[in-house]
Amino acid sequence: MKSKIAIALLVLAGISTFANAGLKAGADITDITPLSDHYPISTAGSMKAVFVDDSESRIHCRTVMVGNESTIVSFTIVDSCLIPRSIADAAKRIASGKTGIPAGHITVAASHTHSAPAATPAFQSNPSVGYQIYLTEKIADSIANAHARLEPAEIGWAVGTDPTQVFNRRWFVTEPYLNPFSETTDKVRMNPGYNRGGGKVSKPAGPVDPDVSILSLRSPGPDKKPIALLANYSLHYVGNPVRTSKGKSQFSGDYFAAFAEVMAEKVASGNSDFVAVLSNGTSGDINNIDYSSPPPETRYQPGEKIREVAASVADAAMEAYQTIEYHQDLPIAVASRELQLGVRKADPAGLKRAHEILGSTEQLINGNLSAREAIYARETLQLREFPDTVPVRLQSVRLGDLCINTTPCETFVEIGLELKKISPFGTSFTIELANGYNGYLPTPQQHEWGGYETWRAKSSYLEVNASVKVVDAFKEMMNELKSK
Repeated sequence: MKSKIAIALLVLAGISTFANAGLKAGADITDITPLSDHYPISTAGSMKAVFVDDSESRIHCRTVMVGNESTIVSFTIVDSCLIPRSIADAAKRIASGKTGIPAGHITVAASHTHSAPAATPAFQSNPSVGYQIYLTEKIADSIANAHARLEPAEIGWAVGTDPTQVFNRRWFVTEPYLNPFSETTDKVRMNPGYNRGGGKVSKPAGPVDPDVSILSLRSPGPDKKPIALLANYSLHYVGNPVRTSKGKSQFSGDYFAAFAEVMAEKVASGNSDFVAVLSNGTSGDINNIDYSSPPPETRYQPGEKIREVAASVADAAMEAYQTIEYHQDLPIAVASRELQLGVRKADPAGLKRAHEILGSTEQLINGNLSAREAIYARETLQLREFPDTVPVRLQSVRLGDLCINTTPCETFVEIGLELKKISPFGTSFTIELANGYNGYLPTPQQHEWGGYETWRAKSSYLEVNASVKVVDAFKEMMNELKSK
């Protein structure tokens, strides 16, 4: 009786854990490219709306699932810039109804490609309601498909490293510059340009995380057939995808999708059922451009840099893959928290300034506000309509001595490094932009230094101390999971 009560209390506390009864795994890749009646459709990833009329390339969501007779956990990574909580929750509810997997055991995350249809409002990009409904159904389908393909499995993980593709994009300035709020108080600048912005910046304002973490699932039989691979790397995105044959913008899964294709060939050439997935780590302040160096002598062709980065990360992942030790029996547990975090809003003077800017002679160009100050004035007025606090969903998944944390933010790399440092597990990594979208998550120190990622907007609105509360919650969850 006591054990049943203990389990019930753990479930109520947001933790579920059961003895392992033999592992099983499944995977799926589902096409999420818009249908013809969704066009023209806006992409996300820019301060201005960019519309796509058609796409010769395809985008997908990819699902990896593992569990036993009692507990199954699922990870779906979507070729999308941002997935709002409304879509993630709806997809999970539908998938839970089809599979019986508790919604709290399902992760739905955006990869953060900047070349996919907008799924949530972001700056001046607005989603197609028809595509939002379609995307929700497709994500749920992918989870259900993976569940239908569950088969006996064994699991292993390893960590490689690729420091060649990650650079902190925030640099300390040597002379003041004007931010969108007519202030010159920012101490750092994002993406200052090659050669340190002509001497206007001095050094990066943060570290990087070169880890390439991988989780591998394969058949326990004599053939050791690869089933799926889930990787994690802390690089924002690459960009510059291939255009259509007519030279127009089209969709791209960026280096995340290219990595999946390369790893599928490396690990399971000829096995069409194998699914490789790359999730985004804590890359809120990370890109793949070394601004301390001169610009490259040769200009990259469209898609070339994506392929180069994907190949580099895949090489590191493959090197780690060769070292994996597999397990057929291990504890599986899930913990979750929902924090209520404050929303940063403008004071009366800031609201007055925003009204004055938008009431001026600012002109629209192709339906977009052109001036940065006007764009942020619009964001200021939109944030006024937000509640004073918002729910922020956190999740931790234990697979033996591996812990996977998920955050719904563009999380700064030092936060991810801190979570690895305080983790009681042998291996940990974080999937960002998961189970919703709550903007950037800088540290309090980075907030003090300012810069794009801290500028008040729908892309950055959580309270200054949000990261402290997030880390504290993850510490509690990981320690609880470790004790089970």
